[in-house]
Amino acid sequence: MAYIEPCCAERQLPRLLKEQGMAFFQTSGDVTVRHLMKSVGCMVKNGCTMWLMAASVDVELLRVIRHWQERGWVAQVRLMTREDCEAAVAGELAIPAGKPQGTVEDEAAGAAVIQQQTGQGAASEAAVMYGRDERLTDGLLAFDDGKEAVVIQGEMLLGTVPGMKGYAGCFGAVASDAVKGAMDAVKALMKARTKAVTRPYGETQGAAAVTGEMVIPAGKPQGTEAGAAVAADVKQEEKKPKRVRKAKKEST
Repeated sequence: MAYIEPCCAERQLPRLLKEQGMAFFQTSGDVTVRHLMKSVGCMVKNGCTMWLMAASVDVELLRVIRHWQERGWVAQVRLMTREDCEAAVAGELAIPAGKPQGTVEDEAAGAAVIQQQTGQGAASEAAVMYGRDERLTDGLLAFDDGKEAVVIQGEMLLGTVPGMKGYAGCFGAVASDAVKGAMDAVKALMKARTKAVTRPYGETQGAAAVTGEMVIPAGKPQGTEAGAAVAADVKQEEKKPKRVRKAKKEST
């Protein structure tokens, strides 16, 4: 059985899986989800689907996933945890729901997202699907580009947890027995237990989105231009000394 260290994972793990197709390996509890992502994510084409089953996820990992999405390395994310992480996932990965705003390109992209989430038009699955299963015990990380897939099964660590950890991995065609055996049950569970995660327009990614608060720029007038002008006049009037306001009122 191979032994993988964090410093060598990027070099050893892809070679091991490509040479053997299926392989078992051990770590000392210091190879995290991020190490595994970096090691095997490059084994399939960009624009793939990422599958992750873990006890929990943290903001740091979610931001790494978001970066991969922004770079186009991952197109869709299928995520399931044992602990309730929906607020964090919504804050970091959720796609704005509602009428798209901004440029023509933004509107087209937003319309495509709405089609994905509502099933209207030529829709596919939403980009981010999340679910929770309290019975989840096994961890899994997989990347699937439709033709080939790489799968790692074992404990998905967010940080170092000292102790020997065992993993099984496979790489090959999506239709191969090894990949189907590892992924068929996972895909069925994800399909039944996950849902698209969205947030309202105007809500930012990060801490504010996690709490569900709408973010409004401070000092920005709300409503019509006329209403904003009236509000500005009132604020300016309030700033004047009482003596000046009183004189102005008597003169009128």
